[in-house]
Amino acid sequence: MTAAAALLLAILIWASNSIMVKVILRELEPLTLTWLRFLLAALVYIPYAAATWRRAPGYKPREWALLVVAGVALVPAFSLTLYWALIYTTVANSALVRMTEPAWVLLLAAVLLGERPTRRQLAGLALAFTGTAALLLLGRPPSGGGERHALGIGFMVANSLAWVVYILCFKTLLRRHRVTQVTTHAALAGTAALILATGPTHAVTIARETAAMSPLGWTLVIVMALIVTIGSNQLFSYGLQRMTAGAAATYSYLTPILAALLAWIFLGEPVTVDVVVCGVIIATGVYLVNRA
Repeated sequence: MTAAAALLLAILIWASNSIMVKVILRELEPLTLTWLRFLLAALVYIPYAAATWRRAPGYKPREWALLVVAGVALVPAFSLTLYWALIYTTVANSALVRMTEPAWVLLLAAVLLGERPTRRQLAGLALAFTGTAALLLLGRPPSGGGERHALGIGFMVANSLAWVVYILCFKTLLRRHRVTQVTTHAALAGTAALILATGPTHAVTIARETAAMSPLGWTLVIVMALIVTIGSNQLFSYGLQRMTAGAAATYSYLTPILAALLAWIFLGEPVTVDVVVCGVIIATGVYLVNRA
């Protein structure tokens, strides 16, 4: 498989994930979906972690802290904010907000690390956030209320921040550890944190919802656990290892387009002119941030 094919397939899987989430949320609450998805993924992660633990370099105390933060950001924070967002807004809107992640990285690097952005990057940052603000005001679903839409956009902003925190911790850990190792251990750490935090209060409800799931629901959860959670990350890592980071990042621009197309085909979600205009503004801003 070529690097381009691997990246395109990964992007297609990520775009289809929101469609699957929309469907499965008709049966499950976001917390139950998060539990099932990562518990099923753990069935693959745990044997791999056990088999490779002795060969992998040990984590230093600071790395353990970064690993736990990365896991919490990836599993409960990222997953739950995405699922909550998709309850309140459209797939296209959520995908467009996700595009602002490079702008959030630039902003946090300036605030936390003292890195100075260029004028072009600042212009891109302003454009990306302007597009997001316009999406908040103009990109409401025809049948959805303004307050629900605003709540959905707010959850997606939190989702993007969770992903940025995960990536920042992830990149630091990659200085001494392999991609698959860090991905596996972070997912297991996040799953353990999720179970410890919500198990005592929600285990009975989660078990009841799980017992009532339809065959379609189980199929989608299994696909999300094995193909979206594990398979797409391996495909993206494969492509990233054989292509420059900048070239690989350009493929992410396809995500909102594919997500909107799939949502229109399978869910009947319309793509309005306002959403397209907001998307162009956000994409232009992100392009300036990446190319500066």
